Amino acid sequence: MAEPDAPDRPAPPPETYEAIMQATYRAFCKHGYADLTTREIAEEFAKSRSLLHYHYDTKQELIVALLDYLLESHPAKAATDEIADPDERLELFIDRGLFGPQEAAFDFWDFHTALLELRLHAHRNDAYREQLDRTIGLITDLLAETIREGIEKGRFHDVDPEETAQFLYDAIDAARIRKITLGHDDAPRRTKHAIETFVLPTLRASDDDR
Repeated sequence: MAEPDAPDRPAPPPETYEAIMQATYRAFCKHGYADLTTREIAEEFAKSRSLLHYHYDTKQELIVALLDYLLESHPAKAATDEIADPDERLELFIDRGLFGPQEAAFDFWDFHTALLELRLHAHRNDAYREQLDRTIGLITDLLAETIREGIEKGRFHDVDPEETAQFLYDAIDAARIRKITLGHDDAPRRTKHAIETFVLPTLRASDDDR
């Protein structure tokens, strides 16, 4: 069951907003979702606790704001500008999805463990479900755009971009879940090998096809 909507409050100034989101992020990764409290978030916040509560009253408000913050700065967005070649960009999406960005200043697996805990609550919480859906939509849309661009440039076969993107996302997501919940540390590596062996060769167009 979703919590009631948060009351209207003035938006924090950019510097305060950044500090609150970073504090929430650190606490989220450190404690996970289930055990996380606003007190623990406040302990990560260098400024006063009263300032934090002036802008955000509940854990849900802070988590929803954090998901929005992370969505706006998602590394998948940067990949579109970083790499022009759709084939190379697709490989980067796959690597980052399975192993995390190399420049990440956080523990990739701590974050995804906490995120998995949060996902377990999403079926009863409309606000969480909406934000998580937006995140999945962003990633699959960027994957589909990359595949579509590769088709237009003759780099990929004429496949359904949306279905292929969803398949890749689901395969990556399943590998992360296996590692987190079952301790299958080799799941990301094995999934990458399967994608490189069975998916990418059938997706890529040969020189004779171009």
